[in-house]
Amino acid sequence: MKGFLWMTLYILSYTISMEKLKNSSILYIEDDQITRENIATYLKRQCKNFYEAKDGKEGLELFIQHEPDIIITDIEMPHLNGLEMAKKIRKLSQNTQIIITTAYTSQDYLMEAVNLHLIKYITKPISLPKLSNALNECENFLEEKVNTKKVFSQTIFYDIYTKELINGNSVTPLSKNERALLDLLIKNHPAPTSYEAIEAEVYEFATSKNAIKLLIKALRNKITKEAICNVSGLGYNITILKNHE
Repeated sequence: MKGFLWMTLYILSYTISMEKLKNSSILYIEDDQITRENIATYLKRQCKNFYEAKDGKEGLELFIQHEPDIIITDIEMPHLNGLEMAKKIRKLSQNTQIIITTAYTSQDYLMEAVNLHLIKYITKPISLPKLSNALNECENFLEEKVNTKKVFSQTIFYDIYTKELINGNSVTPLSKNERALLDLLIKNHPAPTSYEAIEAEVYEFATSKNAIKLLIKALRNKITKEAICNVSGLGYNITILKNHE
């Protein structure tokens, strides 16, 4: 088992582009000593500064001291669990990338993770695709970190990190599907997003084109009708204005 873990970590070092991560700082929090040592050995080679902690209390103290770019943390830990620690960190920073790892798949945990704007919620055992995807998303955000605002008009923009749609000085509420659709359109920009992609990534079950059209209409009403256009035979495209801030 130990040999398989090291083989996985060895392969991972060659499958992930780490240009941005090489200059980043990572805090890893895990109460299981063997797991922590194995993952820490790998992570130390991928970033500029690395810190590790055995519980949430120690992790929070290290965060306040070093303000790392990325946090990878377990949920179930003594003294202070991962989600409670993440809540405290979110009050101090909205930009820190947080990846949760856990053996639990409770709906309550999942909802809390969403509310904390986490990069990923990874269920254990941690597989190569799961960790690879999470780290790649961190790297993508580090690359775009200077500008997280996607602007649709002089007064309306969407923050891809906080997941908030702002109109003037107020937040415009988005439904779960509206937010998922907006994220998908932005992710695929400037390429169009097909009906099939929307059905697969926005809805939990199969849906109709009419339902998708109604969702598009609802989102258009919130970000301006001109921001989403139909591309004949291909799907929908979103127009993002240049942010001059």
